[in-house]
Amino acid sequence: MWKLFVLGCLFFPGIVFGEKKKFTINGAIPEMPEGKMIVVSQEVGRVDTLGQGDIVSGKFVIEGELDEPRVALIYVAGYGGGFVFILDTDAPYEMELFQSGKSVIRGGKLQKELNVYQEAVTEENQKIRKVKMELEEASAAKHFRTVNELKGKLEQVTADAQKRLGVIVERNKDNVLAAYVQTAGMERMDLNGLKMCYAGLSDKAKHTGPGKLMAVRIQALEGVEVDAVAPNFTLPTPEGKEIALYEVKGKLKIIDFWASWCGPCRMENPNMVKLYNDFKEKGLVVVSVSLDEKKDKWEEAIKKDGLTWLHLSDLKGWQGDVVKMYNIDAVPTILVLDENNRIIAKNLRGEKLRALVSDRLE
Repeated sequence: MWKLFVLGCLFFPGIVFGEKKKFTINGAIPEMPEGKMIVVSQEVGRVDTLGQGDIVSGKFVIEGELDEPRVALIYVAGYGGGFVFILDTDAPYEMELFQSGKSVIRGGKLQKELNVYQEAVTEENQKIRKVKMELEEASAAKHFRTVNELKGKLEQVTADAQKRLGVIVERNKDNVLAAYVQTAGMERMDLNGLKMCYAGLSDKAKHTGPGKLMAVRIQALEGVEVDAVAPNFTLPTPEGKEIALYEVKGKLKIIDFWASWCGPCRMENPNMVKLYNDFKEKGLVVVSVSLDEKKDKWEEAIKKDGLTWLHLSDLKGWQGDVVKMYNIDAVPTILVLDENNRIIAKNLRGEKLRALVSDRLE
C-alpha cells in the first residue's frame, strides 16, 4: 500500500452508472505459490466481493462484473493488508504483487492515471524531504540566512507539488480517481474539514463510491457533535446484563470511553471518581464504555481504580459497534449529555469538567 502526499481540499470525481461489464485480472504473486486472491470494494454499509481466484504456482486469474469503476482492494485470503487499485472494465489488468518491494498494477485508463499520480507523489515527497534535511542541517549549524532561504524554498517546493498533483486531480475530477485521492485520509479529517471538501464537489462527484462514503462520514460525525442527540445503544455489563443508554436516567450523564490499557484514562480516573462521588446525589450519572478485549483486565481495572458507576462493553476493542457509531478514534473520549440525551460538551476533563457539572447541578 502506498502513502499519498497530503493535499488540501481537492475536487471529487463522478461516474456514470450503466450495465455490468466484465473485467479480467491476470496476476502473479511470486511470494505466494498457492492460496486464494480476493477483490473487494468498500461501499456504504457493506463490503462487496467483486471476484476471487485460486493462486496456482504463484499465478492467478480473477474475472467478474462491474457496473461502474471502483476503488478496490486485492488481497490474499487469510492474510492482512493488500493492494489498492482502481478497477474498471475498459482493459484487462495485469499485476505483479510483492509483500516487500515494488508491486506493479497495470490496467485501464483510471489505473494508469493512478500510477502517474503515485509516481508524482513519490518524486515530490523526495524533493520535499531533501529540502527538509537541508533545513535541519542549516538550523543545527545556525546558518540563519541559509535557514530563511531554505524555508522559502520549502514553501515553493510544496506549492509546486500541490500544483503538479492538482493537475492530475483536475483532469480526473469527474471520475473515481480524484475521489479516492481525497477520501484516502478521510478518517483523519475533522467535521469542518470534511464539510469544506464535500461542499466543493460536483453533483457527479458526490455520487461516486468515495463521495457517498464521505457523505455518510459527515452524517455520522454530525450525530455525535455538540447539540446533537446522542445515539442510543445497548451493551452488556460485566455481569452480562444488557443496558441501553436511554434507560440510564439522570440530570447529567457522562459517557466515558476508556480502556484498562489506556494510561491517560487510568490517570484521569481519580478525578472522575471524586467528581462522581461529589455529584451523584445531585443527579450525575456516569456510563463508562470500555474498549477492552479481555474481560479479566477490564474488571480488574474497574475494581483497582474504584469505579463504582455503570460499566458497559462488548469487548471488541476498536471494532465495537458503539465505538464506530460514536466515531471514537482516541481514548479517553468524554461526552456530557443533558437529561434528554443531548450532547452539551465533549472531551472536557479535570477542572473544566467539574466546572461544567457544578454549573449544571448546583
